Amino acid sequence: MKVIFVNAPHIKNPNANAVNNFTVTTSLLDKLRTPHTYKNMLGGGRMYNYLTRLFPRFYNGTRYGVRAGSRWPWSMERPHGGPPYPFFLGYAASYLQSFGYEVNLLDAIAEETYDYQAFLQEVKQENADIVVIECSTPTIDIDTWFAAQVSRFSAVALSGPHLNDQTIKEIQDTYPQISYYLKGEYILSTLKMVRDFESNIKSGIYESEVVKDLDSIPFPFRDYKSATKYYDPTMPTPRPQLQIYASKGCPFKCTFCSWPQNMYFGNVAQRSPEKIAEEIKQSVQTYGYKSIFFDDDTFNIGEERISKLCDYLAEIGLPWTMMGRLDCSSRELYDKMVASGCVGMRFGIETFNQDVLKNIQKGIERKDFRYTLEYLSTKYPQLMIHLTMMRDMPGQTEEMHNIDMQILSHMGYTPNGKMRNYQLSKCVPFPGTQMYKDFMQKNNTDTMNQYAKYDGGTDTIVKELQ
Repeated sequence: MKVIFVNAPHIKNPNANAVNNFTVTTSLLDKLRTPHTYKNMLGGGRMYNYLTRLFPRFYNGTRYGVRAGSRWPWSMERPHGGPPYPFFLGYAASYLQSFGYEVNLLDAIAEETYDYQAFLQEVKQENADIVVIECSTPTIDIDTWFAAQVSRFSAVALSGPHLNDQTIKEIQDTYPQISYYLKGEYILSTLKMVRDFESNIKSGIYESEVVKDLDSIPFPFRDYKSATKYYDPTMPTPRPQLQIYASKGCPFKCTFCSWPQNMYFGNVAQRSPEKIAEEIKQSVQTYGYKSIFFDDDTFNIGEERISKLCDYLAEIGLPWTMMGRLDCSSRELYDKMVASGCVGMRFGIETFNQDVLKNIQKGIERKDFRYTLEYLSTKYPQLMIHLTMMRDMPGQTEEMHNIDMQILSHMGYTPNGKMRNYQLSKCVPFPGTQMYKDFMQKNNTDTMNQYAKYDGGTDTIVKELQ
């Protein structure tokens, strides 16, 4: 029996929809940012941006985005070049494989495939018994349409953080062709679904069984063509880059954060330093990775564990980067991280305003995390630091946002800085999160269900809700 795991294309413009099979007609300027042109033409990206400003009528609104592997699905006006590794798909695939099932993973985002029909044919050629498609809120119209196309030649399972009792019912009413739904983290529940399929149970909704011990399951699946194409461009390191978990889940309670609430349901699983080092060494030997990115929900939890991991990383000798929180480690541990080869740190700050941080229950307001940021910024000028900021949060005014931007500028952070940079995302109340529930108390379902407006790279539904 064969099961394939799919991350479908993410390209759309205002005129693309299920009626016209999400056909995107590219404009003259769009051709400057297609994958081959954008990568091969010197200055192609800058040229595109210049011409768009000069001749805005030639831009037809086409956007390119990410989905699986992204905690904050977003799109932008040109190919991004930074696909995240789809950990849920990868772990579920390797877990099934360990029970003797044939698996594969097709990732259109990593391959920069923007033709839905061509990718559909690629999926069809796999001759799979079940196709597992990961979905997200801003792409749910694409994902359900694509699943319906796949259902013509295979059983289809939908997975991903968008799914809950309410959203599944919405999808079932429109797309009865979708056979299976995998709620929350689906590493373990995928096996139950497959065994039900073998027992001639042709449909079902599967509750999540969250893995509590990551060391007890196989390393994520990487034996497929896209395995060396994942990359974090915010902190550039040598390619190919290994994206890996040292843990999953987060103990903090940020109201906006989808995965801890919708995928892990508050559970946190930390891997042993020995197992992490084993996976790194095995992956480097097999695939030739030259750098490491720990894309955890919060990497730097557990002082002793991270300190021991640093010993292994120093021995391995590859440059590495991580996603963490400023208030979780001592200065001594940060020093050891840098000494062991850490060349980049990404921190979720959202805002410096204490009242807004309390509104979103960030938890970081208990300490003056700016001191830690200033310490790292000053002591390690060659350490890449990337900050994730947010606007349009509950209670956040334009004045508060402007103060955030002034603080960043004073500290030397810019959107495109090489060593000190930040990204500015728009607040999104993803279904299933506490923030979504808070907004639902004041708004009706029709307003909240405008899922195309849950794209973190554009003005989101929050603009209508505030």
